[in-house]
Order: sequence, then C-alpha cells, then structure tokens
Amino acid sequence: MLKLIKQISTTTAISTFKKPLLVNNGFIGKKGYKNYCTVVKQEDKKKVLITTPIFYVNGPPHIGHLYSALLGDALGRWNRFIGNDTLFMTGTDEHGSKVDEAAKKNGLKTIDYCDKISNKFRELFDKADIKYDDFIRTTEPRHKEAVGVIWNRLLERGYIYKGVYKGWYCTSDESFLTDDQVTEGMSPITPQNPISKKCMISLESGHEVTWIEEENYMFKLSEFTKTIENWFEEVKPIFPGIHVNLLRHMLNQGMKDLSISRPSSRISWGIQVPNDPSQTIYVWLDALTNYLTVTGYPKASPNSPQSHWSNTTHIIGKDILKFHSVYWPSFLKAADYPLPKSIICHAHWTVNREKMSKSRGNVVDPFLEINNHGLELIRYFLLKGGGLENDGDWSEQELAVRFKADLADTYGNLVSRCTGKALNPSGEWPKSINDDHQSLFTQEDRNLIDHCSRLVKSVSSHYDHGDFKSGIFEIMTFLYECNLYIQNQAPWTLVPKPNRVGSDLVRLNTIIYTAIEMIRISSLLLLPIIPNSANLTLNHLSIPLEKRSNPSNFEFGYNYHDNNSLNSKIPKESLILFHKK
Repeated sequence: MLKLIKQISTTTAISTFKKPLLVNNGFIGKKGYKNYCTVVKQEDKKKVLITTPIFYVNGPPHIGHLYSALLGDALGRWNRFIGNDTLFMTGTDEHGSKVDEAAKKNGLKTIDYCDKISNKFRELFDKADIKYDDFIRTTEPRHKEAVGVIWNRLLERGYIYKGVYKGWYCTSDESFLTDDQVTEGMSPITPQNPISKKCMISLESGHEVTWIEEENYMFKLSEFTKTIENWFEEVKPIFPGIHVNLLRHMLNQGMKDLSISRPSSRISWGIQVPNDPSQTIYVWLDALTNYLTVTGYPKASPNSPQSHWSNTTHIIGKDILKFHSVYWPSFLKAADYPLPKSIICHAHWTVNREKMSKSRGNVVDPFLEINNHGLELIRYFLLKGGGLENDGDWSEQELAVRFKADLADTYGNLVSRCTGKALNPSGEWPKSINDDHQSLFTQEDRNLIDHCSRLVKSVSSHYDHGDFKSGIFEIMTFLYECNLYIQNQAPWTLVPKPNRVGSDLVRLNTIIYTAIEMIRISSLLLLPIIPNSANLTLNHLSIPLEKRSNPSNFEFGYNYHDNNSLNSKIPKESLILFHKK
C-alpha cells in the first residue's frame, strides 16, 4: 500500500477552547506529553540541542516571549517524535544595568527582583505546556563557572587584550555601536521622560545611545570577518535566508574589535572578570555562554561528539540576530569550539497592525489570553500566525476566526463526524484494507491518500527547519480537502436503514477507514502544535503510545482491529474537541 514516509504554516466569532467531553481514556497522562516520542533504539538517536533566547528580566513576559518559547517547544517535540536525543532549554538573562535599575524602581534587592520575574517566566512556560529539559538562570553558580572558563580560554588563546573603548553604547540594547550605526533622532516618550528631545539613536533599534570612553577588555572581533562570511556561505546556518542580507552589510563595513567588559563602578550587577574585580564581563558574552552551560560545560567538552552541542539550533528574534550570528560564532571560533548548526530567526508581533509597546498600552498579557481562550487556541494561533520573515499580528477578531474556521469547523468537525455512531453502525472501527483488496479504493480515495503522502514529506521538511507556520497551513489545507471528501462521498447514504436502496457496507467501510487514517496521520503531525487535542483524538482512536512516535507511524494502513490495539470498539461518548460559545 501507499507509504507515507517521514519528514513537517499558520493563521480565528468569539469562541473558547474548553475541555472536550471525552477526557484522557488512560492512554496518556498529563506528564506523558513530554515522553510521547521515545520509541527509538538508543544507538539510533542523534543528540540535538534546541535553545530559545534566555529572556531578559527587566519586565514580565509578553506574548512575543511565549511565541519564541512555543517555537522551541514545537521543535523539541518534533525532534523527540523523529527519535532524536533532544535537549531543549530556555531560561532567563539576569545581569546588566537595566535589571539593576528595574529592581530599584520596584523597591527590591536585585536578586529578589530577578527571582520574581524569572519565576513569572517559568510559571508562564509551565502554563503553556512548554516541555523544556532545562531552565537556566544566569545568576546560577554553574553558569558563573562556565563564563569564567570561557573568558580564560579566550584570554589564553590571545583573543582578549586591555584597551580603551571610545564610542557609542546603547543601554536598552546592551550594544556597542559604531558611528555608522547611529544617527540623530528624538528620544522616546516614556513616563520617566515625558518630553521628547534631540539625541543620538541606534539605527538598528531606534533606542537612545550615549558616548562613552573607558578602559575595558577588548575582544579581537576584527579577525573573524572572513570566518563568519565563509560560515554564512558554506553552512547557510541562518533560516530564513532573508535575514542574512543585513548581516552581510555589517560585515562589508568591517568589524571592529569589541569591548567585552565594563568598569564595575558603572556596571556592578554581573559576573566579574576573573582576577580583575574592577571589571564586569559584557552582558552578551555572559548571556550567550548559557548555551554551553546547559550542555554541562566546562566539565563536558563542546568538542565531544557525545555532547548535545554537536548539533545545536538556536531560536531567536530578529532584534538579537547580530549577537547570535556574528559575536557568538566569533567567540566560539576563538575558543576553538564548533559553531551552531542552525539559527532560526523569527519576526516580531504587532497588535492590530500597530507596534506592541508599553507606551501604547497594548502589550498582550499571555496569562490573561490563555485564561480567556484556552491553551490550545493560543498555541495554534501563535504558531500559525507568527512569522519568520514578516511580523505576526495579534487580533482578537482573527483569533476567533481561526478558532471557528480551522480548529472547530475543520479539524474538530472531521473528527466528530467520522468517529460518530451515525457513520459507524457496527460500533467498531472500520477494518483495514490490505494489499489483496486494493481494488476497493476509488480514484477519489487514492487521490486523498496520495495527497496525505505528499503532506507528510512536505510538513516534515517544514518542521525540520522550524517553519511551523508553513506546516500548519498545509495540514489545514489537507483537512479542508478531507472534509470535502466526506461531503462528496456522502457515506451517510450507504448506512443500511429500513427501505433504503443503495446501502453498501463495504464502500462505507472503505470511506470511513480512509478518513480515519487521514485523521490519525494529521493528528500525529499536529502533536507538536496542539498536543492536548491531538492526543485526545489519538486516545479516542485507541492508538497506543508506542504508535504516537517515529516516522514509520505515518504509514497508511493502520489496523484498528490488531491484537495490539487497546480497543477496536468506538467509545460510546462523542469526542467534541472544540466547543463554540
């Protein structure tokens, strides 16, 4: 029979996701979601590290932070599904002057403030079912040790020297800038600065910059221009490629050596330079090193093929691309450590087509939105509506449209329709169709099965690249086609009833079996996106846990009456995944 082989897009009537009438059935518990994809031999597993940015604790989390974490979570789930030994990490970045200032404004000790905000991020990620393996904080002792070790390694290898930095510094971005990277502008209006005034601003972010002259430790960034250019060309690590153009422009201008410390008298909240308490390590060298810390560095070597670092994917927002794609690989190359395999860069979020900002008062609270709409809809909307190239737009109206059109009327309707009693008069799942009975399939059946085969390959490729938006778009297009298939085949006319002419149990079985298989395979593809709904559907179909992982389970032809199946009887209660108000 046709084989659907391995290999995985995005877009909502005020409606709400509620708990389905049918609950878990015992096939998978709440804690089981993290482990739904572990049925691969240990020797066949590839070690993979997936990272989100570590989130700055100068304020509570917003919807953009949740989007970054969901991209990492979905990529982690997908990698576990295909059998990789996956380490997925997230966490909080807690050093720098902005954090110190925020703590003072809140009347708290800096570490107490960091504890409070870091716990908010952890609370959000737990609420959003983000299945991280490690949540790191840069104030942890293990991280301080790692930063000290990489500093000394760079120093011993001759890439750090003492010098005087004269130039622009942007406190908001924690970024050193050249003359070519700043321009005259107006300061932003804030509660602290109600009147805009002329000042120098960053061309990259629009934030105010100041001129500083101070004796710092410098890193020989200028020596790595060609290395980074070759990395871009040969490895093509940045996805999507559109983001590379800005970096090439920066490289073409020539890179100057980078200040990697600040006087402790100016920046006291951070990690001290080893053997020099008068200097604090630059917050970006500190923060970026967290990706090594989570792998067990320095005890575990990044050069070991047994390290998760050997196959690393960073997920970042476009505003921090320079730090991850120029500074970070330069630090790594100088330390003689492998560079990341890929960097997935995503765009930002607007709200009703306006920039999201505190001054506009339109920052979206993810806790509130999950409480109002339910987790599955928020996960779905962000992963489908967010963009890697272009900004996603948060809209309550679009949220409602996607709920009704995609989740309730397309996926949910197909599931409840095809698993209901009306189309399954025997009360059992349809019988599988083996190779000896291929003639039972009509051309319409074959077309749908062929489309499913192409879907799995295409969606798998999208998922491999972290492009869940494109993957979801293709899944929904396919599910629309499945609903149309049921409408055109009209299986309800084939159910035997008194005085009905034209009933046909064989044809009815073929249609429903084909449709149920499409639901099963689509639900496997949706596991990284809406895991609760997908698992509830697989529970309803009596699909055991070991059949919910590994690309081999995308193959068409599952036997719902196999001895290994937990139950060939259709559950008595209907499965309604999404309840409309």
